[in-house]
Amino acid sequence: MNFRKALLAGCWVVVISSTAFAHPQHGLSGSSLGAGFSHPWFGLDHLLAMIAVGLLSVQIGGKAIWILPATFLGMMVVGGTIGMNGVQVQFVEYGIALSVVALGVALALGMAYPIVSAAIFLGVFGLMHGHAHGIEMPAMADAVWYASGVVGATALLHLVGIAVGLSVKNSRRWAPSLRLSGVAISLVGVCLLLGVL
Repeated sequence: MNFRKALLAGCWVVVISSTAFAHPQHGLSGSSLGAGFSHPWFGLDHLLAMIAVGLLSVQIGGKAIWILPATFLGMMVVGGTIGMNGVQVQFVEYGIALSVVALGVALALGMAYPIVSAAIFLGVFGLMHGHAHGIEMPAMADAVWYASGVVGATALLHLVGIAVGLSVKNSRRWAPSLRLSGVAISLVGVCLLLGVL
């Protein structure tokens, strides 16, 4: 995949998403698996953060390509379990918006962060994203199937970020495109924090 195709694929994913924070009406009704799978695709905050995790893992390289997405997914499951059990956590939506800002800044700086530090950083944000998904689980949904759908969609979005990152990593455009995407992601995060989007 060349740079233009990767850029178009990234733009397509952003265009099909909603610009709102995650809300209970996201996703399909009817099928618990379908509702869970569709939920992460319809919130710009979740969508950008999950793709950014994939990009960041490629930026760091090596074992980070599987450790960082796995850490995010694992902590998202923990957060989702907490949310499904009705435990309220204050300021989760702001934490999610802040994750978009922070991930964008991390990409814009273009550094190879230590894997342990990056995993802790992503684990905290994964917990917040998971909590939001858990709280917003439709009342009639089967928890296991809904959670499986959310985890599957999240893993797929991580893979989108990894695929885009790997497709341009050896290009001379890698560093500038990564930094530019980081700036764009962080600006969207700021707009989410301010309630503009």
